[in-house]
Amino acid sequence: MLLFENKEQKLINTLKFVGSPFKKFVSTGEIKEDVGLVQSRQEFLQNIINVIERNENFILPIIGSVGQGKTHLYWALKNELYNYNIVYISLETVYKKFYYNTYAEFIENLGEKPEERVEPLRNMTKRLCNEWDAGERKFGFFQIADIEDVKKKALKIWSKKFEDKDSLMDVITAIIAHQCDPYKKLEAERWLIGELMDIRDLSRLNLKYDLRKTNIAFTMLKVLIENLKKESVLFIDDFERIITMKTPIYETTEETEEIEEVFDPSWFGTKQTPENYTSEKVLDKILDLQKIRGLRIIITLKSIDYLEEIKRKIEKKNRKLLLMMKKPIIMSDFVEQDVFQFYKNNLDFFFASINYNDYFKHFSTSFFPLNKAVLKYTFKKAKGNPREVIKYLIKIFNEIVTSNEELEKILENYHQG
Repeated sequence: MLLFENKEQKLINTLKFVGSPFKKFVSTGEIKEDVGLVQSRQEFLQNIINVIERNENFILPIIGSVGQGKTHLYWALKNELYNYNIVYISLETVYKKFYYNTYAEFIENLGEKPEERVEPLRNMTKRLCNEWDAGERKFGFFQIADIEDVKKKALKIWSKKFEDKDSLMDVITAIIAHQCDPYKKLEAERWLIGELMDIRDLSRLNLKYDLRKTNIAFTMLKVLIENLKKESVLFIDDFERIITMKTPIYETTEETEEIEEVFDPSWFGTKQTPENYTSEKVLDKILDLQKIRGLRIIITLKSIDYLEEIKRKIEKKNRKLLLMMKKPIIMSDFVEQDVFQFYKNNLDFFFASINYNDYFKHFSTSFFPLNKAVLKYTFKKAKGNPREVIKYLIKIFNEIVTSNEELEKILENYHQG
């Protein structure tokens, strides 16, 4: 018995040294979540996967109140649908230059390292140029005349798929330069991954704009999504922000003067000014994404009321777009058993991450350092809300880690009563 008590104390000492297994209660799209969903959420997850796999273009609303785990759902989908390109965006961070920032998120999502991100782009441009018959070489390089012929053929093939022919021509020029002109390959690759470029670099590529230009960014986003080998899912979190987004969001700087214009003021010899965005304009841009073949969109909202208000806005713009919207899927709170599973999953992952193998030898079937009564108390106080559950677990473990009191004394304050 004394030996087991020593093992318990060793685990407590380890926690005091390395810290609590529960250190945050807000999931984000940037920080990877490795702990999977609890059992009661598996059917919920499968319903979403069924919609994704059985449909090509849609908007799927996910309804869940604050703290129910909508963002954590994103990581669960990425883990399950590893053969899809699932991209997370928050309107709070991308709405200033919506298409450009959304494109940047897609590029970021292609791989963890820079080389991993550009490789799919290289494969895509190579495949597209082959489709445009860019196959004849002279002394290992393409002739200028051949490149012009390839451009014409590409424009002819794609002209019916894109509304803005000028932007399409710029995108085609960049793609062909990337594959067919060894002297411009690096600059073209920088343009394709969305780097900001000066006038000299753009001139070398025979281009006027980089991807900060609205129409260029949208065209390139469409090209990327429709021609990558992976199917794409855009996960837009906290979509109700679209309702309250009403203030101007641009500051005029040298870098932003070329961004997101309604028309090109240079036609009149006047200085270009940034567009003042409102929720209506951002919503228009999101709805335009439906023009991209194969793009599946998931939106998360806090309530059905928000969804109904957004649907009314969409109906005023284009009633047909409501046909793209799927029936909302509602997230439920944790049931009591979920708290037990969630707690154990997190402890298993935590102790595995610090290579504390004694935990799995001696405590894999117990709830130590907590107990069932404390977890029942946590579920009751949190009322089943996942974020509130995590808050309580953070509070309890912080006391365990920082207090000099005996564990039993600490846990007495967290027994169901």
